[in-house]
Amino acid sequence: MKKTTSFYLMHLGLCMTFLFLPYAFTSSGGIFSFPNLSSNGHDRIYFLIYFLLLLFFYFNYYYLIPKFYFAQKQLFYGFILIIFLMFFLGISSFFDGADHNFLDSGKQIPPVEQGSPEVADGFNPNQNFNFRKERPPKMDSFDESHAPPTQYNHTILVYLIGVISSLFLAIKNRLEKVEKDKMKSEISFLKAQINPHFLFNTLNSIYALAIKKSDKTADAVVQLSELMRYIITNANDDVIALEKEINYINNFIELQKTRLGNTVTIDYSMQGATFGKAITPLILISFIENAFKHGVNPNENSKIGIRITIVGDYLTLFVSNYKVDNLESDSGIGLQNTIERLSLLYPKNHVLTIDDNPDNYTINLTLKVG
Repeated sequence: MKKTTSFYLMHLGLCMTFLFLPYAFTSSGGIFSFPNLSSNGHDRIYFLIYFLLLLFFYFNYYYLIPKFYFAQKQLFYGFILIIFLMFFLGISSFFDGADHNFLDSGKQIPPVEQGSPEVADGFNPNQNFNFRKERPPKMDSFDESHAPPTQYNHTILVYLIGVISSLFLAIKNRLEKVEKDKMKSEISFLKAQINPHFLFNTLNSIYALAIKKSDKTADAVVQLSELMRYIITNANDDVIALEKEINYINNFIELQKTRLGNTVTIDYSMQGATFGKAITPLILISFIENAFKHGVNPNENSKIGIRITIVGDYLTLFVSNYKVDNLESDSGIGLQNTIERLSLLYPKNHVLTIDDNPDNYTINLTLKVG
């Protein structure tokens, strides 16, 4: 899946926020102090450590977790995390030491020359004297008791937060991917059941015409070819233009009119604009086909009503049929599969009402297509 511009901008904003997090609160009481990276070695230390931790976050998320944690190598993964933690603590200690802080570009104390006014009588400049004692102690340096520096605590805390958050996001995304793959597998299985079901019923319709030696048999074959072309070309797409689905329904209804002739009254209407709308293929046809399967008997008063209305971003399908005696034995797998697909693909974007009474069968489906 291609990453969008908003995705990269979001990550850039999060990275900038993370890098400037140590400067959110200042000792002077201000809310934010912009880091002085040109002359303040302390600011540069924080910036360097946080920058390296940020790089490790993405390295851990995109490489270490998939390579080791998800590959059932958790023990080795934990060992790697410990190695990296020691690495970051070593860097913190190295750059925080006064003798190694080459990041600090502050003024160095010049050497004392012999004969200078600063040299008093009886004072040996070579004696062991620390000229840096007057320099204000840094908060993040080792004190005389050799206690761990504050920078250690910051590094450990941020490192652990980065590891835990990257693990949480990686596991969450993996679960979502597994759920999405499972849903796609279920939908593919349902489609595999629906497509032969359509073909079987449509061939039965053409067979009935051939038995009657109807002149409309050739037209029915052409209409069937249009139906099959649609199934082969578009049925495996996630979404298609609504216009194509409506055209498929039109061909199906015309095929039924050709087969049934005057034995059934078909009241079909479609209102609204299809331009710019999209829908999952074959999500409507099962309700219409169900009406023809169970609402047609040449020896009874058969009537089918089909109404499609598009208002704004919503499509409403209304289908009704009289209940008649039907010799076909069918488990209703097409209709049941469509109901399952609706729950998977439109969990919060559809409303389906089914009214099943002794005289007629009615469905009313409202679906978001915009």
